Amino acid sequence: MKVSPDVLYPLSLMRASRNLPGLSFEKVEPQDLPEPYLSLLVHEGDMTSRLEGHHESPVKVRRLRSSNNGNSYLREVILETEDDEKAVEYGAIEINLEALPKEAVPLVLASHLPLGGILNDHRIPYSSAPRAFLKVAPDGPIVEAFGTVEADYLFGRSNVISGLGGVVIAQIVEILSPA
Repeated sequence: MKVSPDVLYPLSLMRASRNLPGLSFEKVEPQDLPEPYLSLLVHEGDMTSRLEGHHESPVKVRRLRSSNNGNSYLREVILETEDDEKAVEYGAIEINLEALPKEAVPLVLASHLPLGGILNDHRIPYSSAPRAFLKVAPDGPIVEAFGTVEADYLFGRSNVISGLGGVVIAQIVEILSPA
């Protein structure tokens, strides 16, 4: 899997497939992110464990849309807390199924667990490399995803997860819920 030059990919693809307009966003420097976004977004680990620690609850996937060609699995999702089903992240991910051990693929395709949790549970070595930090104007689909948004901007990141030898496991766009 090649990394797309579009920092909003795969979210841009998922939204275009629904004839939605492009997101209004700007790239921001990490030091310009307000807390708690700075702590939640600026790291080289997985988002799953950060969100679980911050919200003091395991998180699960609510799949909105998905596509699978056998090699790549794309999904547009909301991550929500298990305890109260609060939406904590909206985004999209493209997962390179060929980069995962066979036993992890059915878990990814079931779309119940975030990829970071699956990688950690199965001790799959990986590195995370944020490509851009984003300041996003919430539009209708984002407001719908979170239920309500009482903020002028939300923050997120574009991230690439790689395995051994630099093989790309996933491309992700993660937009966090209002603080």
